[in-house]
Amino acid sequence: MQNTVEYRLDALHQISQRKLGEILKKIPGKKELIIDPVLMKPLECITGVQFLRSHGVDKIFKFEKSGVSCVNSQLVYMIYSDLITAKYVCNQINASIHQNHQNSYNLILVPSDLVAIQQLLEEEGVHGILTVHIFPWELIRLDGGVMSYELPGLFKMLFVDGDRSMLPAVARSLWSLQLLLGRIPLTLTQGRFSLQVRTMVDTLCNELGTSDKADSDISCMLVVDRDVDYASVLLTPVTYVGLLDEVFGISSGTIELDSRVTGNQDGAREKINYQLSSTDAIYNEIKNRHFSDVFPFLSSKTKEMQSEYNRSCNVALQEMKHYVATELRKVTALKRSLAYHIGACEVIIGEMGHRYESLHQVEKNMLEGRNKRENFSYVEECLATSGKLTSLRLLCLLALTQDGLSVDEATLLKTQFLHCCGYEHLVTFHNLEKLGLLTPQGMGTNPGNTSSGASDAAGKLAGRVAQVVSQLPKRTGAFQAFAYKLKLFPEASEEYDLKQPKDPGYVFGGLYVPVVCRLVSLLIKKELSPEEIVKLGPSIGTTSWAKKPGDWDMNRKSFLVYFVGGVTYAEIAAFQLLEKLTGARILVAGTSIINGNSLIQSVV
Repeated sequence: MQNTVEYRLDALHQISQRKLGEILKKIPGKKELIIDPVLMKPLECITGVQFLRSHGVDKIFKFEKSGVSCVNSQLVYMIYSDLITAKYVCNQINASIHQNHQNSYNLILVPSDLVAIQQLLEEEGVHGILTVHIFPWELIRLDGGVMSYELPGLFKMLFVDGDRSMLPAVARSLWSLQLLLGRIPLTLTQGRFSLQVRTMVDTLCNELGTSDKADSDISCMLVVDRDVDYASVLLTPVTYVGLLDEVFGISSGTIELDSRVTGNQDGAREKINYQLSSTDAIYNEIKNRHFSDVFPFLSSKTKEMQSEYNRSCNVALQEMKHYVATELRKVTALKRSLAYHIGACEVIIGEMGHRYESLHQVEKNMLEGRNKRENFSYVEECLATSGKLTSLRLLCLLALTQDGLSVDEATLLKTQFLHCCGYEHLVTFHNLEKLGLLTPQGMGTNPGNTSSGASDAAGKLAGRVAQVVSQLPKRTGAFQAFAYKLKLFPEASEEYDLKQPKDPGYVFGGLYVPVVCRLVSLLIKKELSPEEIVKLGPSIGTTSWAKKPGDWDMNRKSFLVYFVGGVTYAEIAAFQLLEKLTGARILVAGTSIINGNSLIQSVV
């Protein structure tokens, strides 16, 4: 089954490439493609320069607000469906028209059209001059069973602005995926946006049809809102790939390495784009390892390569020719990969090593609801020493885990932050309050920033299933009560090995198990029915059957988990460990890949 799924997922980029090719064919002759910089890396996952050349693209430019100097008269702009960027495009077109340039203008919107953009084009007077095309690309397969729709702005649109205009595009991507894999018989949702997406997918299936496959390759799909589990975003991961994302930032599966890693000392500090893929043997071995176990592995691999080099120096001429012809290229690539990963580890240690232990301890105390005064003091210290993103991230985790901040706490921390970073960040605190991350105590908040009715339902169910529920310690807040009920805090013991993990909580150093990973674990173990499991989540959950419930094969352990608002590398690692431990097949997808810094940055 796994090979079948892998084969079908390979078709995603081919479908996206064909869609783009059809758009470019509608624009005859030579053309110049002007691409929004944030689209560059996702587009590289779909197609290459050779493909664009074959479809008449003469030159490629990065879109700049100030405009670009083009030679050909056919100009094609490619941007996200974003109103502000569209306004800059209109400005450039109007400026070109005023200079009497006889150009032809095209605009490719990714991934959908918006009424607001069409109204803007009319207001700016370019509606009849500019030809608009829609490029609804498919989910982008980043690596193995990990997919992203690459909409980094969607989190803010949904959870801060309340703008749901992109949800139809998200739903269409899920409908399209089911054309490849077959109609998924069971869909569970957690959250209001996920419920809307599921309803839209059902409508598309009824109106546009479904796959001809009799049985789906996936037995269950779980669609969840990002606010179901903010803790998994705000906590610091301990896996190698999670820390890479924290320190360098990973975009569309690609990382930018500068001279600190590459070793170039020419002063240019040119960055190298390095693709993180399971085809990289070194990366595939270390990506989900606890960071403390990465350097020993890289060290042993270095010694192996040195031994191999020494052996190759003493072989006969014929063997040397064979070695050069068959192995040299692989060894060179392996050596370069090894050097890059060692360099990346050194940068991570330099960036985080001095504060990791104290940060880990404070996060542990926050999760367990202990040492509140010390936690508060640590956040105050970070305001002065660690920058605005780190301090806001810890502040949000503090508020989340102690069910909000008191009025005095909130006022003091807000005042200190504004003094350090500027009063323009008043809007930042307003946005965080809208997210439910900085709510006053007594507002009835819960771990998922949603209604408490689901939490009550979880309590009733928990009384029936002793294997799911733990006895609650006294004096716990709502966050801790929910976490203990769902067993999100791994049991501390001498046998708990972060280097040979047996529990998904290792992704946060044994502190916390991602909520959705725990729900999928319960589905795999079949300890509860799907209807009962979805009620255990912190949000309003629903169950939708494409077939009769009795026709669902509970023994087929294959799942698709889709995060509306973004998924973290820590959660991906937790699911991949769960796959390894249970033999299940779990595909993980999201509207983007996020981390705590990018979440905070999106609302700053």
